[in-house]
Amino acid sequence: MAKYGSEAYDLSLFEPKKAKITPLHGKKATKAEKKRARIQKLLNTVVTALVSCGVLLVITLMITSQVQLTEMNNAITRKESELSEMLGEIKRLEGELAAQTSAQSIEEYAESVGLRQTESGQIDYISVTVPDVEKEPEPSFWATVWGAIQAWIG
Repeated sequence: MAKYGSEAYDLSLFEPKKAKITPLHGKKATKAEKKRARIQKLLNTVVTALVSCGVLLVITLMITSQVQLTEMNNAITRKESELSEMLGEIKRLEGELAAQTSAQSIEEYAESVGLRQTESGQIDYISVTVPDVEKEPEPSFWATVWGAIQAWIG
């Protein structure tokens, strides 16, 4: 217990006290302990199964998301290659169109089908006079309202 020596304090006073376990006596004690052990074993099994299912679920979700991400990246790569091919095709077609619609190519085509340029003596100008037709002015809003009232009354 308390010793008086070179120590300043009695440290045995601060040590945790051990709880006393009182064993149950007889068969009831063993049955209760067995029942408690079975319940604890069942609870441990259920908790282990739930944690395992949770871990499997998380792993499955991670794998699924990685597969979807890979598929989407592959689709993006395919679409980008299609886009680059289409842009190349557009440039080629624009160049071809520019070559076909140039003034020189049009002139060559016209000559090949038998057309030729007009001379100044071949042009005749026609003058046309357009008669002036007066339009009736549109009636105002109030005039249309008054006309609607007269039509409704009479």
